[in-house]
Amino acid sequence: MKKIKEVFSNIADWFKSLPNKFKLIGDWFKKTPERLKKIGTYCKEIPAKVKDFPQKVKNYPYKELPGKVKLLFTSDGAIKLYSSLGCIIVSLIIGLIILVGIDPQNAFPEFLNLIAGGMTFGSTSFFAILANAAPLLCCGLSIVFANKTGMFNIGVAGQYVIGIFGTLLFALQFGSPWYVCLLMAMIFGAVWGMIPGLLKAYFNVSEVLSGIMLNWIALFFTNYSFQTYLSSCVNIRDGSKTFKLAEANPSALLPDWNLRSSTGGYFSIAIIIAIIAALLIAFLIRKTTLGYQLKASGLNKEATRYAGIKDKRNIVISLAISGALAGLGASLYYLADLEQYSVQASSSLPQLPWNGIIVGFLGQLSPLGTIFATLFTSLITQGSRFMLQQSFPAEIANIITGIIVYGSGLTTFLIYVANKYWFKNKKRIHRDSNLTATVDQNNTVASIDLENSSQIEDSNNESEDIKEGGN
Repeated sequence: MKKIKEVFSNIADWFKSLPNKFKLIGDWFKKTPERLKKIGTYCKEIPAKVKDFPQKVKNYPYKELPGKVKLLFTSDGAIKLYSSLGCIIVSLIIGLIILVGIDPQNAFPEFLNLIAGGMTFGSTSFFAILANAAPLLCCGLSIVFANKTGMFNIGVAGQYVIGIFGTLLFALQFGSPWYVCLLMAMIFGAVWGMIPGLLKAYFNVSEVLSGIMLNWIALFFTNYSFQTYLSSCVNIRDGSKTFKLAEANPSALLPDWNLRSSTGGYFSIAIIIAIIAALLIAFLIRKTTLGYQLKASGLNKEATRYAGIKDKRNIVISLAISGALAGLGASLYYLADLEQYSVQASSSLPQLPWNGIIVGFLGQLSPLGTIFATLFTSLITQGSRFMLQQSFPAEIANIITGIIVYGSGLTTFLIYVANKYWFKNKKRIHRDSNLTATVDQNNTVASIDLENSSQIEDSNNESEDIKEGGN
């Protein structure tokens, strides 16, 4: 009972603090002219910087390049990349062994089809890879963002499904344009993500347990809604699927720059929106105060609480943003009109958000790494369609991606092995580079001091000559 009173008290305090928050927003807008003035000043300095660029290139210390390149290829980020590539190669080798065991004669050519089947630039398969990568990337970002703040968002599937509900509700029932549907899907996903966040923050309920339960609630709620009071959105003659957006509400389709028909109906701005979302998440995590506080709360809640950071608020914000990303992924998939939602009382959640866990961990829980992991996963999924179905089922791609999941668990071990054996001299390289930089700096200071002393000595000699001439 005390916890319930505390929750309502916190909600009341939040509403009381709204005037101060609006005042802060007003103060921020008051400073906008000053910010625009600084931008104008910076733009005026661009021509001078362009003129100085050739001189900077000429004076660049090229002798330090080998050391910097060596540091780049032995950095922590590079080692994580090597370990991810190692997991992919091992998984592909295991997949090839499986193919050989099924059909030795066709194993190698079909394995090449699996890897390179959709690589032809400009082909329909190429655009299909990009179209399927967009929602998958958003689901991967959902996993990555929650993990950065110490949460495991196993409820991404439910947030994805509730994002489908929000997207199709506004697209088919209310006839809204695509940007409204996109925004509402994110809001629905954020609200659904806040529920396990609130339970975790104020009642210490595991986000894994509550997330799994909410997955099924979201699925059955969405199916029930479209079967009853939203039945006008469902085409019964088409196997109880929602109506195609191209026929029911063309304004809800994502812009395609008139390229949809020439790309087999696959091209839209979905992949661009997903990449922008990845860049924004990377910026939020690395360059903002909120990102620092969220990461700190994930690393050590007690320490951040001692430092005055509101850890409970951060948990709720973390899972809300994570849910918004999952909802965005659902919206990018269905607003691209790639598929109609099948309205049926089933117990199967969509597979795509679960694959988001794969690409998140394969990308080393990095927003930028998740982009490349998503493209690879989408590539082999599309490539499986080029394989001989009588010999190899399309599910072989799922088997390989499943192996990659288990292989991604070895990345920590591979990083340990790489640091111990292959990059054991990394610390010495860093130390030598720092020592070289220090020596160069000392030499520069010494040369400056020598020049100054010589100038002082010359000026003293000149003053003595003047005195002698006067005498």
